[in-house]
Amino acid sequence: MKKYFYSDGSNSFGPFTLEELKEQSINRETPVWFQGLSEWKKAGDIAELNEIFKFVPPTITKPNLYSKKMENNTQNQFPPKTWLLESILTTLLCCLPFGIVGIVNAAKVESRFYAGDIEGAERYSREAKKWTLVSFWIGLGVFVIYLILIVIGVIPIIGGRPGYW
Repeated sequence: MKKYFYSDGSNSFGPFTLEELKEQSINRETPVWFQGLSEWKKAGDIAELNEIFKFVPPTITKPNLYSKKMENNTQNQFPPKTWLLESILTTLLCCLPFGIVGIVNAAKVESRFYAGDIEGAERYSREAKKWTLVSFWIGLGVFVIYLILIVIGVIPIIGGRPGYW
């Protein structure tokens, strides 16, 4: 008695008798092999398996729009600017809370791009830029105010005149 194997593209299943194979969820496009075949063939190309598909309509092949979209969008394109280095520097040197938001958004840019979500990658890039710049300008503003307070004498310079503090 002939024993059949079928594959889902990455794993093979079997052996099955013809009756057992009928109970499996295979279609005309499913790769099938049995002893005597030199290579895997589509189930619809094997005459003895056609009775399985007698009352089953052929499968509708839908193009994989996601992978085509990703392939078309990422083929000759680079991911948007991540702003990761700038976010890290502004976090360390300027303003910690807003810089962290910039780092989180910057870290998502490339993963969204390579997952095929170009719009998401661009959105995270814009957010990373926004929070990096917010962090920078707030840090710079605080530094300028600090310098002004030192110049007018409200805050003494470290090691300044005796008697202060």
